[in-house]
Amino acid sequence: MKGTTLCIWIGWTTFGLLLAAGCGQKGPTTYPVSGTVTFDGQPIPEGRISFIPEGGKAAPDSAPIQNGQFQLRVKAGRHRVEITADRPTGKIDPVMGMAPRECYIPACYNSQSILTAEVKPDGPNQFPFELKSQVRARP
Repeated sequence: MKGTTLCIWIGWTTFGLLLAAGCGQKGPTTYPVSGTVTFDGQPIPEGRISFIPEGGKAAPDSAPIQNGQFQLRVKAGRHRVEITADRPTGKIDPVMGMAPRECYIPACYNSQSILTAEVKPDGPNQFPFELKSQVRARP
């Protein structure tokens, strides 16, 4: 009986160690990133920010923007940054019974973004983004 108990104990211990080994962090290492987003000098009430690694070899990291603030974890390296936000148009759609929403952030900050950020393992990785409705063309 003692041999059987020892075998069961060794079996359960081995199973527990294997289970614990499989519970580690998966995927690439990420680092804390935070910052602010303003539009024409005012904090964006609600929106979304995405950090897209250059080269397109990894998935983007994104998070909500609330009251002009954001925080998330991002992979190290150089990123293209996209910021989106929408608001009601103010005109009620009679079919839907509510106001449609419009994206008010210019494309140069999202689908055709000119924004970049370098996320470093040693931080501090705090980024202020000051967006403007009137954007001058780049030379």
